Amino acid sequence: MIRWITVLIITLLAWTPAHTAEFKWMDESGTTYTLDSLKGKPALVHFWASWCPSCRAEMPAFAQWVSNHPQIKTISVTLDQKAANATAFLQEAGIDMPLLLTDENQARKLGAQALPTTIIIDADGEVSQLHRGPRDWSSKAYSDQLLKSLLPEAQNAPLHAQR
Repeated sequence: MIRWITVLIITLLAWTPAHTAEFKWMDESGTTYTLDSLKGKPALVHFWASWCPSCRAEMPAFAQWVSNHPQIKTISVTLDQKAANATAFLQEAGIDMPLLLTDENQARKLGAQALPTTIIIDADGEVSQLHRGPRDWSSKAYSDQLLKSLLPEAQNAPLHAQR
């Protein structure tokens, strides 16, 4: 019995995504990028798809959050197989965001097993936070949590100024 439990634990540990972020994506022109190019800077990676109802509902607030925080390196990547579907959704929703593409295998390398998924990559290129499922991007508490990880100066500063 203990042998089976040990095998199960080892299997589950092997299935858990690696903490070091290995991930590739491309832009509409076909240029491929990797997270290695961001080493030294934290980044927020957001996975979505136009066919995902939760993603569609969350995307306007996410786009507003990104717009409100231009100092954050944000990589918003669709898992749509056809770029035209993602482009049509972004246009329909009035979202002005670059179209970046990847596939399910690349997304899983970072631990995305559901959509939408938001992942924080630290300055060392490792996954520091993994948020599966839709989030309330208008929430100050959620925003503060992300900003504390993404802005080095925010780690030493109080979230609320004292008077």
